[in-house]
Amino acid sequence: MDNKYLEYTAEEMVDDRNFLIWLSHLSETQELDKLLDENPHFALKIREAKEIIRLLAVQEEPVLQEDVNAMWENIARFDRTYQSGFTIRRYHYRLKYAAAVLIILMLSTLGYWKIKQVESPQWYTFKPDTTVQQSRLILASGKEINLKKDESTISVNAKGHAIRINNDSLIAMSDLSEKSAVMPMNQVVVPYGKKSSVELEDGTKVWLNAGSKLAFPDKFTGSKREVFLEGEAYFNVTHDKNKPFFVKTKEVVIRVLGTKFNVSAYRADNEVMTVLVEGAVSLRENKGINLLGKETILNAHQRASFNKTDLTTRVSDEGNVGIYTAWTEGWFPFCKEPLVNVFKKVERYYNVQFVYSELFPSGDLISGKLDLKDSIEDVMKVLADVAKVTYRIDQKKIFIELKQEMPMRK
Repeated sequence: MDNKYLEYTAEEMVDDRNFLIWLSHLSETQELDKLLDENPHFALKIREAKEIIRLLAVQEEPVLQEDVNAMWENIARFDRTYQSGFTIRRYHYRLKYAAAVLIILMLSTLGYWKIKQVESPQWYTFKPDTTVQQSRLILASGKEINLKKDESTISVNAKGHAIRINNDSLIAMSDLSEKSAVMPMNQVVVPYGKKSSVELEDGTKVWLNAGSKLAFPDKFTGSKREVFLEGEAYFNVTHDKNKPFFVKTKEVVIRVLGTKFNVSAYRADNEVMTVLVEGAVSLRENKGINLLGKETILNAHQRASFNKTDLTTRVSDEGNVGIYTAWTEGWFPFCKEPLVNVFKKVERYYNVQFVYSELFPSGDLISGKLDLKDSIEDVMKVLADVAKVTYRIDQKKIFIELKQEMPMRK
């Protein structure tokens, strides 16, 4: 164990990923007894941290900072009260008593949390089917519906208990919400080369880009609205101050009340990018308890990039957020974008695969604008001119090579 942990407070322990890994492998009968004898105050903090983890692990609602502050004030109050009271000979008994009182105080602070919560919807594992070329709606009952159009539309009518597809077909939703303890989720799966839009039952509109998936309920119940996303989507969230809206990706959770923003969370990308057009949102990592409230607040015309490798979030001001949302209107503008990133997005838009030569200048920066309504042949003509490359199209594969400069004649 790193000696720096000896100086940690209980809340710092809970919020440190490496410490939690070490703690999860800690033997109660051996290592903890040794720590108890050598560092009694440190062992007490470990007990506090473990109780916090146990209690918070069962809660469904997000931990609000004011509740965390109140909880720690109760812990501090207990410490002050205990230190001014009587002394118990054996520290083991003192620790046991302290843990018991701590639980009571924490439960009184977090009393609105349910100890036995219904299971929250887990992250959906989407299994891509390369043989299916159409977007699909997968109902909570398991029924699958092909959406057929390249840009399909879906509208949820909770009152009518139905989903309308492409302003035409009306599909009855199965009545699972009354029969299951787990919130049933419908799924929209959009393959490469397609797009879709979804209007949720609260009026929130979601535009899904190529290669994206969205899980959403028939109706938002309880004190929050929650959807799950993999890929890229643009959200226009209906305002409801009493029921915040959460977008959960595998790496981050975005909390909003009512606003417009774009999220790009493709599995193959090393970053999850959130660009805010209007309003304000908060982001936090979708792992651990996040007890210290380490959230990133994003204001309008700002971009947050969460790095999957080093687990850091960078925020930058964006003068033109339209670059990140233009895909919803069929445009792909790019400004000083790495060449490989541009080609990766074209792959998704058109459902093609690029094959690069060894000399492909992947790090070169290019600027321009593509009309996504054009054919892939027309798009490649533009890219070849801007990127100084040559190409050869063979069905779904496009072979790219560096354009050879003609030697100047003397």
